[in-house]
Amino acid sequence: MTSETCRPAQDVLNEPSSSNVIKELVSSSTLEAKKLMAQAKEAARVQKVWESLSAYVDRGWPLHIISLLDKEEALISKLRAENHSAISTLEEVYRAAKQQAEALMRRHFPAYLEQACNVAGLPLDLDSRHPRYYFEKHFLELFVDERKGFARLSDYEGRLDEFPADIGAIVEAVKREHKRLFKRPFDGKKFLKKLRQQYLAIAKKENIPDGSSIPIRHITRRLSKNQRGFRTDEFLIDLSKLIEQGPTEIEGFRLDLQHTKDTGEGMLLYGPAGRGYIGFVTFRRVGNG
Repeated sequence: MTSETCRPAQDVLNEPSSSNVIKELVSSSTLEAKKLMAQAKEAARVQKVWESLSAYVDRGWPLHIISLLDKEEALISKLRAENHSAISTLEEVYRAAKQQAEALMRRHFPAYLEQACNVAGLPLDLDSRHPRYYFEKHFLELFVDERKGFARLSDYEGRLDEFPADIGAIVEAVKREHKRLFKRPFDGKKFLKKLRQQYLAIAKKENIPDGSSIPIRHITRRLSKNQRGFRTDEFLIDLSKLIEQGPTEIEGFRLDLQHTKDTGEGMLLYGPAGRGYIGFVTFRRVGNG
C-alpha cells in the first residue's frame, strides 16, 4: 500500500466496484475461516478419540475399545485408505479386545463383578442374579446385556447411565451414583422447611387450603423448575431419610404422606420408609387429628 493517489479519495470511496471488491474479500475470508474452524473442530474430535482409546487400552477395558472403534469406522477406513502406519496396530488392538471381551462375558463375569464391587465397598444385594444386579436394597439396578456388551444403571426414578460393560467402568459408575445419592450431607430441618415452602406455594397457586393433599410429583416438578441442579432421586432419598430420622413437625404442622396405587405418579421411598408408593403430601395441624 502507498500514500500516492491517482484519483480523488471521495471518488474511490464512492465507487461501487471498490465496495464490491472488499465485500468479496470479506466473503472469501469468511469461507476460509469457517473451513479452518471446521478442520480444527474435526482435528480436536479425532484427538479425543485417540485419547479415549489410549485410556481404554491402559485401563484394560476391551468393551470400550470395541465400542469406540466400531463407532469410528469411517475414521478407521480413512486411515486404511491412506495406508496409515497405525492401521495394523489398531486392527491388532481390536482383535485382542474382541477375544478378551468374549472371554469376559463367557467366563465368571458375576464372580469378577462381585469381587470388584466388594473391593470398592459396594456389595451386591444377595439376590443379585446375572444379568440383573442390585445395590442398596434394590435402589440401584444394573442390567448387563451380553449380546450388545453394554451395561445399564438405573434407580427408582429411571435410567442413570448406559455404557460398555467393562467391570472397571461398572464399578466407577456405581460408585459415582452411590456417592451422589447416599454420601450427601442431610439436614432434616432444612429439608422439611423446603418441603413446607413448596407445599404452601402450590396450595396458594392452586387456591386450596393448607392441609389439602397435594400430589408429590407437583412438588418435584416445581423444584425441578426453580432449583438449579435438582435431581428427583436425591429428593426421594432425602424424603426417605426425613421419614426415618425426622423431624416431621414444623410450625405447628405435621408432615403426612399418603399412598397411591398409581405407580407412575407415585414415588417409592428407600429403605424402611418404602412401604408402598407415596402419591400425596399434606401438613396437618398438630392436635387436630
